[in-house]
Amino acid sequence: MKFAIAPLLAAAFVMPASHAALQGRDLDTSQAGFEAYYDAELDITWLTDFALITHQGVDADGKLSWDGAQSWIASLNQQKLYGVDGWRLPKVEPLNGSYFQGAFSFDGSTDIGLARTGQGWGTASEMGHLYYVTLGNLSYCVPTADRSAACTVQPGWDQKNLGPFKNLQTFLYWADVQGYPTSSTQMAYFSAYEGYQGFAAKSTSYGAIAVRDGDIAVTAVPEPGTWALMVAGLVGLGLRARRSR
Repeated sequence: MKFAIAPLLAAAFVMPASHAALQGRDLDTSQAGFEAYYDAELDITWLTDFALITHQGVDADGKLSWDGAQSWIASLNQQKLYGVDGWRLPKVEPLNGSYFQGAFSFDGSTDIGLARTGQGWGTASEMGHLYYVTLGNLSYCVPTADRSAACTVQPGWDQKNLGPFKNLQTFLYWADVQGYPTSSTQMAYFSAYEGYQGFAAKSTSYGAIAVRDGDIAVTAVPEPGTWALMVAGLVGLGLRARRSR
């Protein structure tokens, strides 16, 4: 089963407060806002900017082939983005723990297709978990266990919650199967438009987002106002000591 990828209207998005599982990480105190979010349920850290490829000047439309995406990830680790390495693409593991099931399903009971809000593919798909569980989005079709059923469009599927993330531009993102056997010419991807997970030729151009296992320790650096208070306090203590002498 295939879906047409139509342009997504910005008006179709709602931007509520981020899910409780996401904890902001200020990795660059010279910039406003959080550069990453720690996902406490998956124990990984997501970069906030889903268009980092574009903003780094790697590709104007933010899309790369599979090999291009891997090269980009390697460059992030070489430069130690935000002072750390270990960056990778979001991973996908087979539901049965051994191999990917090619049958299509509407309810996340196989590795290909759509899934249920609040369920996704469990923790087997990091992008799927973010979309369906953390952000609580709907899939394009009404979930059903009957694989022979036709797709009934699910009301409200296009009202997306993007949480605190920015610049979801392409809506199709590469994933990594993390060593599980698959075709040498295809790789997993996730569509944040319909909530679809599948496999595509590695030569296809999709978006890419970097994640990292675990949390990133943030060293607290006082802001300018805090520094001023600290200096004033030290001066005050010096004057008191001088007077006591």
